[in-house]
Amino acid sequence: MESTITAVAIIVVLSLWHLRNRRHPGWLASDDGRFYVLCGYPLVAVAAYALTAAPTATTWEWALGNLWALAAMVSFVSGFEALNRATALHAERSQAFESVGLAEAATSHRDRRLPRPANGAISQ
Repeated sequence: MESTITAVAIIVVLSLWHLRNRRHPGWLASDDGRFYVLCGYPLVAVAAYALTAAPTATTWEWALGNLWALAAMVSFVSGFEALNRATALHAERSQAFESVGLAEAATSHRDRRLPRPANGAISQ
């Protein structure tokens, strides 16, 4: 009964956390980030199973469960680093795209001199 309650609790918590993670600004921008985060969910489930199935904290099942938990943590950290990196890269690109140079910002469009045609005629 305890393992069933643990399994249901893990599924509910991971589902709620996934709904929150999908709202991350880099979720649609980073395939690697999504991959690592989505790999972390089953790793957590396997780690929880190994930790709850271990008869004592000194058996090899307990050590194996801790290794699975470590793998899940590394997967989540790598995923969120990739999501944050994608968000920062998109922000940097959009900032460069939207920024205006000082020379252009200091003068109005009327103050700029238009190049004169070669025949000397002034074009409007």
